[in-house]
Amino acid sequence: SFLALTIITPILKTFLPIDGIYNQFSAGMVMGFMIVPTVASLSEDAMSAVPLGLRQGSYALGANRMKTTLRVVFPAALSGIVAAVVLGVARAIGETMILAIAAGNEAKLTLNPFEGAQTMTGYIAQIASGDAPQGSPVYYSLFAVGALLFVMTLVINLISIRLVRRFRQVY
Repeated sequence: SFLALTIITPILKTFLPIDGIYNQFSAGMVMGFMIVPTVASLSEDAMSAVPLGLRQGSYALGANRMKTTLRVVFPAALSGIVAAVVLGVARAIGETMILAIAAGNEAKLTLNPFEGAQTMTGYIAQIASGDAPQGSPVYYSLFAVGALLFVMTLVINLISIRLVRRFRQVY
């Protein structure tokens, strides 16, 4: 969040229509930078777990290093790579503090990435820690936001499972 507020936002202000210091765009950029190492590390582990015999067999059949990587190693490691991406997306969805600070933690609905906003997990944390009377619209909105987060995670998982199955049928 410090990086987003002190470095990225001032740079973006020079060529984008950003009014204040808080915006979703720079918060999203920092979140992307934070997720890349997780996805890259887990993907590298998945690709290095492919048996050496598969690589050597590909080389023995005359494939070069690029073809071996794309046609043998990548399909064999696909489930691990997809799991890494899903884990990265889940981490980004669950991240609260970076986006709460860098995006301004403003509870408003906007599609403009250059304005401040609040994450769904931040909203749940804010409302659940306060006094939300049982049966009130605010009380029920906690459950609605939680259900929406659950559905988003379910859809991401279903898409990833389908992608892995489709890709494995091709090869």
